[in-house]
Amino acid sequence: MKSEASVLAPGFLIASPPLGDPNFDRTVVLLAVHSESGALGFVVNRPAPMSLGELLSFAGYGTELKDPAPVYLGGPVQPSSGWILCLDPNLQADESGVIPVGARVRVTSSRSAFDALAADAVRGSIGVDPRRRTVLLGYSGWGPGQLEREIASGAWLPTPLDERILFDVAADQRWEQAYALLGLRPIDVMSMRSIGEA
Repeated sequence: MKSEASVLAPGFLIASPPLGDPNFDRTVVLLAVHSESGALGFVVNRPAPMSLGELLSFAGYGTELKDPAPVYLGGPVQPSSGWILCLDPNLQADESGVIPVGARVRVTSSRSAFDALAADAVRGSIGVDPRRRTVLLGYSGWGPGQLEREIASGAWLPTPLDERILFDVAADQRWEQAYALLGLRPIDVMSMRSIGEA
């Protein structure tokens, strides 16, 4: 029998409106890991106030990097840590710093992955990146039982992973599109909550 943990990750957590925590208001979290020990995820729809070129230059990869691709705030935990979200099934879980999220999606914090990203940015090939790499700063974490309690209180709506939301939907549309996976709109959830409180 599948445990609840195996059902939630990989998947999305959609912030319920209004969540009340400014770190997660109107967010979609890619839930990468969930077990009895806790959970790890990454906000995938909150742009950071810098471009990929600016971030890579700041990290010491050179000042000639002008890549305008967005960088995202993955969560409030260790905001100076960098992660790459990508479509790359060849990255194996046994490699250092690689987290498999479903069959094809990977998240990695490895230096070699950032070195390769910077090298591609210098060559100007990021715009046609077949691995669809996106940089996330920080992550979202929950201790044992914390996420389950937040879901039970109505703070999050879990939904299955859909790669299209991550790679084909504009960041400002991901929250609404994640709700659409369940045939809902955020306003529907707000209406259900207010009826339940009457």
